[in-house]
Amino acid sequence: MKFTEHRDSQVYTIKQYQPGLVKINDFTLNQSCAISQHEIKEDWNCTDIASLTPDHLDALLAFSPEVILLGTGETQHFPDPALLAHCAAQGVGVEVMTNMAACRTYNVLTTEDRQVVLALILED
Repeated sequence: MKFTEHRDSQVYTIKQYQPGLVKINDFTLNQSCAISQHEIKEDWNCTDIASLTPDHLDALLAFSPEVILLGTGETQHFPDPALLAHCAAQGVGVEVMTNMAACRTYNVLTTEDRQVVLALILED
């Protein structure tokens, strides 16, 4: 699915998502990644929800977000509740959804200038 919208070119926006691939502004990634309005972590090495650890979440918390959007692939899979509590203890909410829904939600929240981090699990 293609996403289009005119906005500040200095902000990272999801332009396209399809299984195994995400286009952010003018470049394409085909591995799990984390994105905020002004920063991309291309090597967020979480390959499936079962391998999600507190260290993965700490890498997302380093962005200082209000909320983390966790895209778990083509199907919504919830992580261990203890992992969600890890973020909640630091005052950060986690919303778990499919990658497609997470990409759409990220784009909406960035237009509102919210401090959001999108983490996408792109399976190998």
